[in-house]
Amino acid sequence: MNLIDLYVEAVIKFLPQENKAEAARTLRSQIAEKLPPNPSDEEVRRVLEELGNPRQQAKNFDTRQRYLIGPEYYDSYISILKLVVGILITVMLVVTVLHWIIAPPSGGIIKFIVDLILSAVNGAIQATAWVTIVFAIIERNKLTAPPVLDQAWTPDDLSKEKSAKLRIKRSDAFVSIFFTVAFTAILIFRPELFSFFSRSGDTWNVVPILNLARLQDFIPLILVIAFLELGISSWKIIARHWNMSLAFANLGRNLATMALSLTMLWNRAIINPNLAGAISQYFGFSTAAIDRSIGIAIWVLIAIIIVAALIDSIIPFAKLARYSDRRDTWSDRRDTRWTH
Repeated sequence: MNLIDLYVEAVIKFLPQENKAEAARTLRSQIAEKLPPNPSDEEVRRVLEELGNPRQQAKNFDTRQRYLIGPEYYDSYISILKLVVGILITVMLVVTVLHWIIAPPSGGIIKFIVDLILSAVNGAIQATAWVTIVFAIIERNKLTAPPVLDQAWTPDDLSKEKSAKLRIKRSDAFVSIFFTVAFTAILIFRPELFSFFSRSGDTWNVVPILNLARLQDFIPLILVIAFLELGISSWKIIARHWNMSLAFANLGRNLATMALSLTMLWNRAIINPNLAGAISQYFGFSTAAIDRSIGIAIWVLIAIIIVAALIDSIIPFAKLARYSDRRDTWSDRRDTRWTH
């Protein structure tokens, strides 16, 4: 094997399999252009020295991404990261304070301060991990197209601004992120805060509304739904307008959320069986009456979840159907302009 073959092999071994053949052809062509007919070994050696280290040369042929979050999405990533980190740190601090108020452990003020710091750090780490994973997925799959700054532009492109009717309010997405992060954090770290609290002398009597042992079975699914919600909301903030892919993703998220919620509420799977007795004992009503009231409240909650999910799923498709003709007309004009 001559020096050129050895050099080409040394370069392409650093490349993914799908790039090797094309890179080898291109590299051999570049070398041939620099050499005279029937080159000597010394001339070949001089050209290879000019090309430089094979590992460095391989970078010219490697099209793989070398970053986790690209420049197109970086600003949105930082914006949402700050939001989620702030929310999760605040929630962790609040639930830690509430936990100390309701059931103060031993250790005094030093232990309290340490718990606050650990809660804040834990919240920041969790938030950073969630948002980074979401944006890494968006980056790798290009779920929403970033702006193409080097594309030819004319003033006619100013008319292609999508209808305001398809615009997604950033405030809606931010509110969704807030409640998702807060609710999920409490369910995972301090589910006992969802409780019936009653005061007896100097102590608090706490009866969890949720069946804490049964809740643990649902935690992995709750995390998946929260991750989906964070991803869809981030997608909305980046896209700014509804499109068909986003509408279907939103539908899938709503169906998944509705399925998990109904599974948790059906037959009171997630409700503490001792809740009715604790409430009836405090207020003096019969346990049967409290039990019926809890049952009615659950059915009302199920109805609200179903109606809200259906409305949130249907509205994007209705908007897209209503304004698709206008967008298709512009799309036809654009395609005609570029083909000519």
